[in-house]
This record gives sequence, structure tokens and C-alpha cells, in this order.
Amino acid sequence: MKTKLALLLLASLSLTAQASNLNLGINDDVISTDLQMELNPSANLVMGYLYSNDEGHMVSAAAHMTHDAGAHHFEVGPKFSHYWAENSSNGSVVAIGGRYSLDLGSNIALKTSAYYAPSVLSFGSVDGQYELDGKIQFQVNPNLGLFAGYRNIRLQYDNSRDNTFDSGFYIGASANF
Repeated sequence: MKTKLALLLLASLSLTAQASNLNLGINDDVISTDLQMELNPSANLVMGYLYSNDEGHMVSAAAHMTHDAGAHHFEVGPKFSHYWAENSSNGSVVAIGGRYSLDLGSNIALKTSAYYAPSVLSFGSVDGQYELDGKIQFQVNPNLGLFAGYRNIRLQYDNSRDNTFDSGFYIGASANF
């Protein structure tokens, strides 16, 4: 019930935001998507969903403060994630971290993200979580980018063995609107 209330609150907040970027990534076992909305020139909201054939579902919402410094783009803030896991217990986390992008020129960018949730910010059966992601993106035109990357999401538990929710390479596309 708390998860549904949080998602409803985040959805109502997004009514005032402008959607600006939609990402879709896929591999043999996993499909992921996220929608980034610019709240103002220095803040954004990112809502995401990941489905894994082997591991289950994950829904997330992150709020970032952003900063641009030449070719560097930084985003820092909290990320709420809820997991409906197939092979382990369900739970939620509030992770702290962010995203970084480096424009390499020639329409190529290196994009990374990292989030960590300690035990004190983990709820349900989950006792901790970390998420690492890295990708290289080629901007075909101002509205379309193609990327390839690697992602690792690991859930930690007190009373059962830890579980890798997602780990692997993926390809995808990014649309700006």
C-alpha cells in the first residue's frame, strides 16, 4: 500500500514537469525503460521500470540535482526502488547516488550511474542494494541516440543469500522530445 501511495505521489508531481528523455534498453532476458522529466534547469525526476525473465520486476523513481561543467554533466540525489523478486524476497530501498555523463565529441558520450542503499535505507526483506551502470551512446541526431552498456544490480539480505537482480550487457535507444 505504501508503495502504491508513493508512486501515485510521484505521478502527480510529474504533471507539472516536461518529459524530455525516454530510454529503452534490452537484452535476451531483461527490458528496461526510464522517463526523465526536467523539473527546472537544475533538477530532474527519473521514473523507471525493469523486467527480468529470471528475477522479476523493479520500479524506481529518482530525483536529481544537476550540474553542467563543459563536457561534464553531473546528477546527484536519492532513488527509491521497489523489487518484486522471483528468486528472493521482495523489498524496497532508498539509494543514494547519481549519474555522470562525459561528452567525448563526434556525437559520442560516456554515461555512468551508481546508487547504494545501506541497511538503514532498506525495507521489507531487503537489507541493502547497489546498482552500477555504464554505457556508451552515439547521438544519431538531436532526438535519437543509440547505446550499448553493462548493468549490475545486487540485492543484499540478512537471513538469506544475496541475489544479483540483473547483471549483463544490453543495447538500446534514447529519444529526446
